[in-house]
Amino acid sequence: MSRYFDTGLLEPAAEPKILVRVSAETATDTFLAIVDTAAPWCIFGPAVKGDFMRSLEPIPGRATLSTRLGTFHGFLGRGWITLPADEGESLRVQVTMFLSPDWSGPNFLGYQGLLQRIRFAIDPASNRFYFGPI
Repeated sequence: MSRYFDTGLLEPAAEPKILVRVSAETATDTFLAIVDTAAPWCIFGPAVKGDFMRSLEPIPGRATLSTRLGTFHGFLGRGWITLPADEGESLRVQVTMFLSPDWSGPNFLGYQGLLQRIRFAIDPASNRFYFGPI
C-alpha cells in the first residue's frame, strides 16, 4: 500500500486525480504518475523518460496515441518500474510504455501498460492505493 495524492504538488488540479509514486528501474528517485484506467499504456514525460531509455526493450514499429492534448506519434517499449510501498512490500512490475519526443503532458500509468498486470484498489477515504501481484 502507498498513500496517493489528490492533486499535483506543483500544479493544483481542477478535479481530483490519483497520483502515486513510481520509480524507474535505473533511477534512485521517485516521481508521480496519474493512475488512468482509460490510458492504453504508461506515458512518461521528458523529465523521467531518460531514466527509462537506458533499460528499455523496444517493441518494433511505430505507435500513435490520441489524447485530449492531441495526437502523438512515437514507439512502444517494455521496461520495469517499482511501486514503492509505505506499508507492506514494494512491487516491481514490467510495463509497456508509449514514448514520444513530442509528449509534454503528465506521467500516466495505463491499463494495458500496467494496471491489468497487477491487482489494485483505491480507498478514497484515506488516500490509499493498494497493489500487489496477480
